[in-house]
Amino acid sequence: MIALTPTPAEHFTFRALIAAARRAGANKRRSPGVARFRLALDENLLRLQAELLADRWWPGSPRTMLVYDPKPRTITVMPFRDRVVHQCLAPLLEAAIERRMIADSYACRRGLGTHAALRRATAWARTYRFALHLDVVKFFPSIDRSIVREHLARDVPLSWLHALCDRILDVDAGESTHWHFPGDDLFSPGQRRTGLPLGNLTSQLWANRYLDPIDHLVKDRLRHRAYLRYMDDMLRFHDDRAALQRLGRTIEEACWSLRLRLHPWEVRPTHGGVSFVGYRVRDDHVRVRRSTVARAEGRFAEMLRQVEGGSMPASALYESLRSTFGHWSHADTWRLKARTLRRLGLLYDPNEGL
Repeated sequence: MIALTPTPAEHFTFRALIAAARRAGANKRRSPGVARFRLALDENLLRLQAELLADRWWPGSPRTMLVYDPKPRTITVMPFRDRVVHQCLAPLLEAAIERRMIADSYACRRGLGTHAALRRATAWARTYRFALHLDVVKFFPSIDRSIVREHLARDVPLSWLHALCDRILDVDAGESTHWHFPGDDLFSPGQRRTGLPLGNLTSQLWANRYLDPIDHLVKDRLRHRAYLRYMDDMLRFHDDRAALQRLGRTIEEACWSLRLRLHPWEVRPTHGGVSFVGYRVRDDHVRVRRSTVARAEGRFAEMLRQVEGGSMPASALYESLRSTFGHWSHADTWRLKARTLRRLGLLYDPNEGL
């Protein structure tokens, strides 16, 4: 159990920094930045430790890249030494945030990931007649940094941790939004700093904490039981369509107080299915979303071409297949997996040639 009131000297031990560097560099040893840092690992960690203990550490300059999976997003990549600091701070932040979270918040929590959220949603889809799915427009770019700082002041009574978090929060997010909300004047949105860097571990923790007030509004004040959230995806089930419509309007107004906008939403019958965490959840079965399948099949086809051309070992393709099929196994996907293997020529098709 992480102590919530350590001093910097107690927290930034050399052993802790070594462990943080291992986590930050997991599966990234071929990255040039990681390789350079690891080449003189002890020296670099001792220098980083000295900066942290003397309150002289400042974040480095990030680089950004645009990815299209499945929609355009700006990813911020911090220098490796910064990611080591994030990994070292994460246990403290997680311990502080965990005390507040409801049981049905599923992102960035041990044992409460995508598949746990799917199991919970599936159970409720088979119990209730209607579902309401809400998600935020440009969630990470919309997060108000002053509200994040208010949450930190409430959750973590450590001045040195606040100072480090303030420096991390000052890093350019790469993308930000400026919406108008009730009570704003013409210039209010431009005077507020918005956006968290997508790709930072600390950003994920703060983003998950950001919607915690909505969770407690629904669960504690409104007493709605069948509600769960995965990051900015909120899902609520009920047998009364009108009750879900009222709840949707209430949540939307509560999101305005956090300076967030929701995508257009509507109440749907569970037998028609609802999209959640990459799956299509219905009252009698679960499917993987078509867009998810299409991206995976395109990736497999490209990997197969590289294997046949000799630029990639076959083991890389098989490992990717095993990983993806493991993810798909949480849905009803026996036929989907067989079809994928047949298309890749990895499964005998008795009808071929007929």
